Amino acid sequence: CFLDRVQAKMASLQDLLNTPLPKFLPDISVSSPPYAAEFKALSDVFLLTSPAPVVEAPQQVSETVQFTGRRLNSKMQVYSGSKTVCLSKMLTLYEQCIRVLQNNIDSLHEVGGVPFEILEPVLTRCTPEQLFRIEESNPTFTEESDHLWKKHCQRDFKNEGLLEYESWREMYLRLFNQREEKLKMLTKNILSAQSEKPKGRQVKMAYMNSVAKPPRNIRRQQEIHGTAGSVTQLH
Repeated sequence: CFLDRVQAKMASLQDLLNTPLPKFLPDISVSSPPYAAEFKALSDVFLLTSPAPVVEAPQQVSETVQFTGRRLNSKMQVYSGSKTVCLSKMLTLYEQCIRVLQNNIDSLHEVGGVPFEILEPVLTRCTPEQLFRIEESNPTFTEESDHLWKKHCQRDFKNEGLLEYESWREMYLRLFNQREEKLKMLTKNILSAQSEKPKGRQVKMAYMNSVAKPPRNIRRQQEIHGTAGSVTQLH
């Protein structure tokens, strides 16, 4: 039956496991498979046809290192070009327009009916001269730009204060005009002092009505050696 066959196989397997192995294996000549020679020939052909590694000369390696700006025997890479500036996000159309205007403030004049709030980021970048020029072309901006003039006053005229009923814009223009007047007056005084001086080369003569006194050490040497003589005065 089936159970007897299984038991017989188990018994034969157990006998095989219990069979002792020989101490020395007999010499067995194993013949190479028929495709071994072909594989060896293909490997030899591959070695012959593969390009040999290129070894650069020391001088060539040095020139390469100098040209690329890399350190010899170092993994450090040196890049001397300018860094690539990338925007973290895409600017909106309004932001792009504001950036263009900020870079071209001197080209900004009359803006028509554009509200002050829209151009305020541009006006905050203006110098006092630029802001005054834009307000001259757009008078409505003077009603809302007083906080910008306050920053200019606090920067250029720190120790000055507002007068009664005076705006920051009026204060800046008043102090600016006073400073310009002082500068003009100082320049005028300097030019006037320079013009009063006589022009040309001046020759001055000393000791016109008195005897010219020699230096003390020279006078003493003359007295010792008896070379001091009478001095004739010019009349």
